[in-house]
Amino acid sequence: MKISAFFMGMIVATILGGCSSLKVLPEQAGAGVINTAENSQAIDKDGVLITVKASDVDLRNYNLEGTVSAFSVLIDNRTDHEVSFGNDSFVLLDNDNRQYLPLTPEKVKEILSKDSYYLIPYPYVGFYYLEDYEKSSSYNTFNSSAPYFYDLYPQDIYTKALSGESIIPKAKVAGLVYFKIDLSTVQGVKLLVFKKGTSRSAVPDFTFPFKISK
Repeated sequence: MKISAFFMGMIVATILGGCSSLKVLPEQAGAGVINTAENSQAIDKDGVLITVKASDVDLRNYNLEGTVSAFSVLIDNRTDHEVSFGNDSFVLLDNDNRQYLPLTPEKVKEILSKDSYYLIPYPYVGFYYLEDYEKSSSYNTFNSSAPYFYDLYPQDIYTKALSGESIIPKAKVAGLVYFKIDLSTVQGVKLLVFKKGTSRSAVPDFTFPFKISK
């Protein structure tokens, strides 16, 4: 028997309700400026202003194999020279000093797509059985009025990821940095940021601590 629409709705409500209570709140870091309205913190060092907050993109709803969490990063280069930050510029530490390295968008897509046929995908409408997906895939979007969902994972994984290109003077870049971590299982995290070329054994150029409120 296929899952009923009512039961499907109950699953969605349970997932959304379970995630809504989790808050990732910035903790003061030196001369950092906290914006309580958006739960972000901005740190200005040597003419580079970086603002970090936990992303509103909650990827926990899309995979069973492992949780993916994202942080939103804005880098404002206020200097007169180029600065560079790449995917390897970021390291996440939890309250037990477990280390998490960033995931590439390709890896995020791989993780989210593994089990997404059997989970409620973005935007919370999906297929409980694989044959349902196969039937729906046969629809042509131009000649069918039926709802059509091309992918079972967020299509903006790549477009929202932080670019690793150098930042020219007086320019800004913004995007998401992904980590495979379940934030609901830890009490706090620190996002360490290193300028490109800085050894990870050195003191981070920027440190953004967060506490997890459940």
